[in-house]
Amino acid sequence: MKRCPKCNRQYTDETLRFCLEDGSPLFSAHDSEAPATEIMPPRGSPTLKSSGPTVPSYLSGGGIGSEQRVVRQTNPLLTAGVIAIAVLLLALVGIAGFFVLRQPGGNESAQANQGPSPSPNNGGSQKTPEATPGSEEISSTNSQTNAPLKITASASSVRLALQANTYYASNAIDGKRTTAWIEGVDGPGLGEWIRFDFDREINVHRILIQPGYFKSPQIWGENNRLASITAQFSDGTSRELKFADIMESQKIDVGSIRTRWVKLVIKSVYYGSNPGPSDDTGLSEVAFEWD
Repeated sequence: MKRCPKCNRQYTDETLRFCLEDGSPLFSAHDSEAPATEIMPPRGSPTLKSSGPTVPSYLSGGGIGSEQRVVRQTNPLLTAGVIAIAVLLLALVGIAGFFVLRQPGGNESAQANQGPSPSPNNGGSQKTPEATPGSEEISSTNSQTNAPLKITASASSVRLALQANTYYASNAIDGKRTTAWIEGVDGPGLGEWIRFDFDREINVHRILIQPGYFKSPQIWGENNRLASITAQFSDGTSRELKFADIMESQKIDVGSIRTRWVKLVIKSVYYGSNPGPSDDTGLSEVAFEWD
């Protein structure tokens, strides 16, 4: 049922929306009815309210947001601490490695300083200088300036080459212990010589020699080794040099001799166990300390 609010005409057709008389919008009869009476709770009773969704307290204060901010503030500090510890450990490892690597060199220097140092012999040939075992690697050096010295080697005789092995005088100054000058005459080579000419006059203080063929311990033992030689100098002086029968570089102090060349003449030998048909004597390396 619908009713016109102006003329109060009622219509049973529910599809009508406007009054046929005055065109006013029609209202349903139910809309005009009074609302039902609401029953109120007794006076003094607490009013019950429906509880809405509880808002988490952390949204308004120091909840998850503040925790995230704390984490963001803590992580950089933690990272910096870890990096600092790593750098400290690397520094400690580096320092330890430095001392470990430095220790062998320091020990060798100490041993070299503690070794015997023969006193210079300025009395001509009255005293025979003795060889002192030294370093396995020898080279001709200037004790003050390390200036290079050009040396030319020659010899009275040379053993013939054997396959790829040669025995030239220059082998004695090539810096290789696996090569050697070997004299080429029959017998032990007594009186044979090797000579070293310098490109200028120098003061020789020490001569370093590897007496024998140092290619291997077996070859060294099979061939003859130098027992003593006569060192002659361009100033007319000479020295007799003696060597121990050991497979080591040996150093001899000759004082201070100004010379343009040094000539080493074989005087005596230690015989090898199997010197071969020619009974040859070898000399692997010679070097000079000079200024």
